[in-house]
Amino acid sequence: MTTPDTAELDAGEPDAGEPDTAAEEKAGRHAVRRRARGMSHHEVAAALEDARSRLPEESGDGGEVEATDDPSNARTLAEFEEWERIEALLAVHAGTYDPDTDAFVQGGLAGEADRRAAERAEAADPGEAGDTLLRALSRAGVLDGPGGSGPSADEVTAIATRLAQADPEAALAVSRWIDTASDHTPPS
Repeated sequence: MTTPDTAELDAGEPDAGEPDTAAEEKAGRHAVRRRARGMSHHEVAAALEDARSRLPEESGDGGEVEATDDPSNARTLAEFEEWERIEALLAVHAGTYDPDTDAFVQGGLAGEADRRAAERAEAADPGEAGDTLLRALSRAGVLDGPGGSGPSADEVTAIATRLAQADPEAALAVSRWIDTASDHTPPS
């Protein structure tokens, strides 16, 4: 699996105005992952202790400090939590940390990719979805059935699977196109 480059990892930071808590948290987690790459459990444990020492004091009412108490705390808290998560991961895993093999990180990246693909598919022109369907079917190798007749009813499930594997974004567009064409909207 590939990881996004540094510029993409820091995307979403606020351009101007007040700090964006979510963007600060995301930037903090990405910074920790970059720094933790190749670290052993002992190195991560030391970094966790350093992050613990930088945590803001608890609030006066006896509760824990939250990122919403002060947006500038968001990154520090997110960094601490990410060091804590990585330390727990390495406590049961021999070797060094690698975000490319961290299931949590890869799941988040896949979720982001799916979200962006769904947004693009939603914004796509319905006429464009038909063109996307033809390109996707061509890439999946299912355009020509026996004698040019197209797929049989038994092949529909296999085609859907191959299409989703060949181009997940196109599969979303096709699904939306078919739902629109049949005036059927999927349940939310």
